[in-house]
Amino acid sequence: MQQTNHSRKVMENEIVEFHHEDYQFIITRFRKINWKQYKGFAQYQYFLFVFDKRLAKVNKEDSLTEVFNTEIRDNVFETFENLTQNIDAILSEYILDEDAILECLNVVEKLNPIYLDKDEE
Repeated sequence: MQQTNHSRKVMENEIVEFHHEDYQFIITRFRKINWKQYKGFAQYQYFLFVFDKRLAKVNKEDSLTEVFNTEIRDNVFETFENLTQNIDAILSEYILDEDAILECLNVVEKLNPIYLDKDEE
């Protein structure tokens, strides 16, 4: 049985972020190129970016520390199911706390296309 959340607006692109210690995780959903030829949930593809915030440099002029986000991983997933099947293993490379992994998975669930109103697609 499919659920629909009518309070959620349909957007072309959606982005969710999750921060844990020195890592930032950005997961996005975009419509595929020529998305009209795809039916249902196959219209979307998903991207995962992991950034490390540990690279810092002290500015000699004002002695302030500047932090740089360094991309350390990026993945593309063809479907939401593919994303959810693989993201747990990827997250466990950077996050050792199971509760933090579960929290990130709950954030990722916001990208699930099952919540889109099919009438608006």
